[in-house]
Amino acid sequence: MRIAFVSLGSPFNRSSWSGIPYYALRELSRRFNDLTVIDTPRLDEGLRYASSLAAIGVLVSREPVVTRAFGHWLDKRLTEADADAVISIGAAHKVAYIDPKWPVLHVADALFGPLVDYYPKYRPLNGRSRRIGNALQRHLINRNQPIMLTSDWAARSAAEYYGVPPERFGVAPLGANFDVEPAAYARVSQGDKLKLLFVGYDWPRKGGALVLQVFRELRRHIGDAELHIVGCKPAETFGVPGVVHHGHLSKTDPEQAAQLENLFRTSSFLFMPSQQEAFGLVYCEACAFGLPSIARDTGGVSAIVQNGSNGLLFGADAAVEDYVAGIREIWADQPRYLAMTRAARAAFENRLRWNVWGARVEAEIRALGRKINGD
Repeated sequence: MRIAFVSLGSPFNRSSWSGIPYYALRELSRRFNDLTVIDTPRLDEGLRYASSLAAIGVLVSREPVVTRAFGHWLDKRLTEADADAVISIGAAHKVAYIDPKWPVLHVADALFGPLVDYYPKYRPLNGRSRRIGNALQRHLINRNQPIMLTSDWAARSAAEYYGVPPERFGVAPLGANFDVEPAAYARVSQGDKLKLLFVGYDWPRKGGALVLQVFRELRRHIGDAELHIVGCKPAETFGVPGVVHHGHLSKTDPEQAAQLENLFRTSSFLFMPSQQEAFGLVYCEACAFGLPSIARDTGGVSAIVQNGSNGLLFGADAAVEDYVAGIREIWADQPRYLAMTRAARAAFENRLRWNVWGARVEAEIRALGRKINGD
């Protein structure tokens, strides 16, 4: 099959959409010999400049003049590539209005309606942007071609919002982003010090205030614990005993990547109780190192973290004391803690690798090809 690859941002930029287009392309290139990337850097750059309008309620990427321009431009490129099918990675606004003759498999962490209702940053969107965004999403759904989401939450919320059967959507979690996958690491002890690891840029949304409260209580109960923070330097954490700041650590810098890997290997838990999280790649990455996660059961997090298996999931109304008690209970039971580390690595190997995702996408796109050819 001749496959065209279209993504939300450039798949040649590892920082685009948390690296998802980059690693998706790398995986799919191994599976399809004839794969053409249709990159749209100039159009994407224009949208980046206009993205600030979202603060006053206008989502430019869903404006008809923009989506039709993408559709028209892609139709030309698809004709040149003589594509048999299109794989869209988060690029609904680019592929929704291409010619219906091009079959599309669309991959997303959530669909438009549920997403804008879920994330507070979309609350300013005006009624018009919501209407045209949902119209575009319905149009893509009505193409009656595969839509692959990353969690049961995303599939369930999409089905409820758009009034379609849940089986309309496939579910395949994304993989952990590594150029070289970490070797299996069997922890033989839990170490002598409780070390919590927070990795994220958005301290408020990722549950940072709760992390700090829980950490302070843990220090009060068990003494010499540490909290390592990567990706941000919240002012309220400076001067707090046991807090260690690492700043931004880039995976593209070998020295910084090694530092981040060492933190994953030597920490006791990843602690990121996000208030909103459509998926959460960092939980996948923690699993690769056999690192259990402490998380809030929100959005698509449960597609990665399974309560009592490879981590602990807490409800939205869980109090600081609940987190403290849960962490202390696991930490005090070394056999149970070590079993949790093994379950984390097993989750990575069996569910949270790009090759597992790639196998599912390949099966879907080849089935789509057979359907089109009448086989």
